[in-house]
Amino acid sequence: MSKLILVPVDGSDPAKKAIEFAADWAKHHNASLLLLHVPEPPIGDEVMVMGGASIYMHATPDELRKVGESIVEAGVKLANELGCNTVETAVEIGDPARKIVAVAEERNADMIVMGTRGLGDWKSLLLGSVSHKVTNLAECTCVTVR
Repeated sequence: MSKLILVPVDGSDPAKKAIEFAADWAKHHNASLLLLHVPEPPIGDEVMVMGGASIYMHATPDELRKVGESIVEAGVKLANELGCNTVETAVEIGDPARKIVAVAEERNADMIVMGTRGLGDWKSLLLGSVSHKVTNLAECTCVTVR
């Protein structure tokens, strides 16, 4: 049976559905959850364009970690509301697919539950989605939720 379920979260609706699925599974199989947020470090300044205005955005690792903490804490709240009370959190900065697989291996996760689409951008269309990469790289059971 599953003892540790890793749930990568990014604040998207598919990630919320993954938490819902994993919390239900954990409740019925006496397992715990590990909610993981993995922001990619910015390569350089990014430009955000809204209407006719544009601004440069650059997030420091501390800012990425702070936002990540708020995302996983919202996930903990949801899991708790669904009756799953054994929930851990982690925020790791790096390549999302590789970090997810590395954390799953380090923590001996029995299962990874993730949404099929997150907040990825156009790069995922060219290079493949995080969920697809994780499914191909991970050695444990992977469940993708729509």
